[in-house]
Amino acid sequence: MEIKKNMEEDIRGKLSLGIANFSSLIEQNKIYVDKTLFIKKMMDHGETYYFLSRPRRFGKTLLISTLENFFQGKKELFKNTYIYNNWDWNEKYPVIRISMSDMLSTSSKELKEEILNRIDFIASMKDIDLGENGTYVFKFSKLIYNLYKNKNNKVVVLIDEYDAPIINKITNNKLANENREILQNFYNVLKTSEEYIKFVFVTGISKFTKTSIFSKFNNLTELTLDDDYSTICGMTHNELKNYYGDHIQVMADKNNYTYEETLDKINYFYDGYSWDGVNNVFNPNSTLRGLSQKKFQSFWFSTGTPKFIAEIFKKRKITKDYFKPTVLKATELDAIDPNNINETTLLFQSGYLTIEKEFIENDEFYYCLRIPNFEVRQAYKDNLTNIYLADVKDEFDNLQNDMWDWIRNGECDKLAKKLKIKLSRLPYSLRLSKENTEKWKLYSAIFLTWLDEMGMRFDGEKTIGHGIIDTVIEENDDHVAVVEIKYSEDPKKSLDSLINESFKQIHEKEYYLPYEDRNVSLIALVFKDRAIKNGIITDVKCKIEILNHN
Repeated sequence: MEIKKNMEEDIRGKLSLGIANFSSLIEQNKIYVDKTLFIKKMMDHGETYYFLSRPRRFGKTLLISTLENFFQGKKELFKNTYIYNNWDWNEKYPVIRISMSDMLSTSSKELKEEILNRIDFIASMKDIDLGENGTYVFKFSKLIYNLYKNKNNKVVVLIDEYDAPIINKITNNKLANENREILQNFYNVLKTSEEYIKFVFVTGISKFTKTSIFSKFNNLTELTLDDDYSTICGMTHNELKNYYGDHIQVMADKNNYTYEETLDKINYFYDGYSWDGVNNVFNPNSTLRGLSQKKFQSFWFSTGTPKFIAEIFKKRKITKDYFKPTVLKATELDAIDPNNINETTLLFQSGYLTIEKEFIENDEFYYCLRIPNFEVRQAYKDNLTNIYLADVKDEFDNLQNDMWDWIRNGECDKLAKKLKIKLSRLPYSLRLSKENTEKWKLYSAIFLTWLDEMGMRFDGEKTIGHGIIDTVIEENDDHVAVVEIKYSEDPKKSLDSLINESFKQIHEKEYYLPYEDRNVSLIALVFKDRAIKNGIITDVKCKIEILNHN
C-alpha cells in the first residue's frame, strides 16, 4: 500500500494546476499540453497583430508566457514540443509583456499612473532610461523605439487581459468610458509604432466595439472564432487522454470506476466548450482541479466567473431561458458595447454559453449557443439564477414540487409523459446510430440533466457496498427515491417486462438498504424505441413502490 501511495503522490506532482508561467512549468517538470503548433501557424501566416478572446481560467496567461519564452529564443524549454525541431532558434526578439488584470485603479487618474509605473518598471528591467517626464502614451512609444534601437531588432508586445480596466468598472458607466479612452490611446501606440514591431498578441475576456484595438487596427487578425485556432486554449479529448491518462486512472481507482467511466464523467462535468461548433475542449482549470482532488466537483462559479457578470445581472433580469439552446446572429456575437450590453453575447464571452453549431439562413450567419456542461449549468442555476432569474427559477421550483408529488403519490403517468415530451425533441440522427448500451447511457444522461434543471438533489451511478444504483434522488432527510433504469429495442420485450426486470434487480441487490432509516420510493424507469417512417419514437414507462421503514 505504501508503494501505491508514493506512486500516486508522484503522479499528482506532475499536474500543472495553478501554474501560468511556462518556464516554471517546464523547470518543475509539470505537464505541458503542447500548443506550440499554433505558434508555428501564426509565424507561417506572417501577420503582425493577433487577438484572442477566451473566458477566465482557460490558459490565456500560459499562452502569453509561452510566446514570451519562444520569442526570447529559450530553445531548451521547448524540448519535446512541436516547435522545437520546426523553428530557427537563432532569431531572438526583445519582448514587452504587460498584464492589465492586476490594475485595480479606482479612478482614471490612477489608471494612467498604474500604466506609467508599469512602463517605467519594464524599462528599468531592460536597462532603458525613459527619463523623468512624459505621459504613459509617450513613454510606451519611447520604450518600443529604444528596445528596437538597442537590440537592433523588432519588438514583440504581449498584452494579457487587455480589457480588465474596463470590465472591472463596467457597472460604473462614467469610469468605464474614461478607462476605455485611456486604453484607446495606449493601444494606439501599437499601430503608430508598427515599423518597430515584429509581433503583437493580445488576450481578453470580452471584445469591446469602441476600443481602438479593434476600431483602428484594420489589419488585426482575430483568432477567437477562427476554425484553425479553435483548440488553441483548453484541452481536447486526445490531449486529455495523452497527457493525463495516468491521472485519470488514479481518479478511477479512487472512485471505484473504470477508466472509461471516469473519462465519461470528466466529459460530463468539464467538456463541451467550442468556438467552431465542431471541436470541443475541456475547461483546463476545472479539469485539473478535479484530477488533483480526485473528485467530480463544480469549480466554475468560484474560479471562472468574472465579478462583473454578477454585478451586471444584479441590476437587470436575464430575459431568456438559457437551459435551452439559443440563436444569435454572428454580428451580435462579435462584440460588446459597454453602454448597451447584449446579455447573450456577455454570457458567451464569459464562458456561460458556447457554440453548438453554425448555420446560414437567408444569407445571414448565425450561431446556436448552449450551456457547455454540467459544471457551468450548475453554476448558472445555483448562482446567477439565484440572483436575478426569478421567473425561470419559480418555474423549476414548481416542477420540482410536482416531481416529488408524483413520486409520493405513485403518479408515474405524469412523470413518464414529461420525459417522453423531452425525448421527442431529440434529433433523429442522435439516436439512430447508437448501440443498445449507448442508448441506455443517452437516456440516463437525459434523465439526470432533467433532474438537474429542476434543481433536484441526486447522485447518478451511486456506488454502495453491494452494487451501483443508477440514480438516487433525495428530497430531504426523510425521503429518498432509488431509480433503476432499463432500455431495450428488442421488439419481443414489452415495457412491462422491463419494469419487472428493474424491480427484480432492485430487490435482489437490496439497493434500499443504505436508506432504511428513511422513507424510500423504488422507481423502475424504462425506455423503448420504436421505429416509424423517417423517425424514432421513444416510449417511456415507470412504476413506483413505496417502502416505509419508519
